[in-house]
Amino acid sequence: MLGVVVFIVAILGSVMLHEAGHFVTARWSGMKVHEFFVGFGPKLWSFKRGETEYGIKALPLGGYVKIAGMNPYEELAPEDVDRVYRAKPAWKRAIVLCAGSFMHFVIAFVILIGIFAFAGVHGAPTLTIAEIAPGTPAASAGFEAGDEVVRVAGTQVDEWAQVVDIVREHPGDRIDIELLRDGEPLTLTPTVGEHPDDETIGYLGVGPEQPRIKQSIPTATKNAVFELRDGASASFKAFIGLFSPSSLSRLFDVATSDEPRTVEDPASLVGIGQQTSALVSDSNWVGFFSLVAAFNIFIGVANLIPLPPLDGGHLAVLVYEKIRRRQVDMQKLVPITMVVILALGSMFMLLLYLDIAKPLPNLPG
Repeated sequence: MLGVVVFIVAILGSVMLHEAGHFVTARWSGMKVHEFFVGFGPKLWSFKRGETEYGIKALPLGGYVKIAGMNPYEELAPEDVDRVYRAKPAWKRAIVLCAGSFMHFVIAFVILIGIFAFAGVHGAPTLTIAEIAPGTPAASAGFEAGDEVVRVAGTQVDEWAQVVDIVREHPGDRIDIELLRDGEPLTLTPTVGEHPDDETIGYLGVGPEQPRIKQSIPTATKNAVFELRDGASASFKAFIGLFSPSSLSRLFDVATSDEPRTVEDPASLVGIGQQTSALVSDSNWVGFFSLVAAFNIFIGVANLIPLPPLDGGHLAVLVYEKIRRRQVDMQKLVPITMVVILALGSMFMLLLYLDIAKPLPNLPG
């Protein structure tokens, strides 16, 4: 339950900062803002300050800032003509449109700096065993967390990669593994299993200890920039790939058969919430905040995809208008907008069904 609550707070915080980005830049540019709401659907609570109504609606699926003139069917008051969205210069409108995604990137950037600087990044794996997967040859042979590997199949090892290489060469074989347990020598003789994905590769089922190394703030900042860049690229590919024939085929196969889901499969907010809840339950706060950062990067990128009603769709209209030197009739884009909403909504409902009927396996620790 704690994980669900923390995740909801994190998502609502991201939504509020996203909308705050639009709100602040719209007010700065002189646009009139009618509403600032978190959620959609029936109104639960609101108050009005100045000319803007603030509040919360029943469905916590996002939020919105209602800026005068963005709805092509809105009737404008004569006194607001100079304060509507389309009355402002293109560069100001672009800033307002980008502000929401910018806030997501800021959130992710701050989280990543915090992880790198205060929790650290994994260093090189040591020869100390940190985890034993249940039901594996290592579990059956009696390995324990804290065991230090000294020799495998008669070969002295100096790094974890050697352990992996030797084990992989012995599928189905019994091998001696010499350890140090609490400083005392111990020899175990497991029967090496076959890797689930390739029976020609040996598999033991142990994971090494990897100490976390804290970075200085300048180094953490530099690495956060690189991580943000790589995450944005991966998010763009993931969003486009979500609607590819292979992805759609995979999702429908999983939905209509006994085929299990994997951690690589896409998920709705419910699925992500399940993952974060498991991470919090395991006190894996680094994993939790890493997932929150990745979520914000994905939303920031997806929101800039040039499709209406996303902010990227409005940006595409701005670019078109600058090139053609004439305004676009936004009412003509309504059918396209409805098709995009239908596609995104259908994908959301499919993923929601899968998250309920076939939850994702937990992320590795």
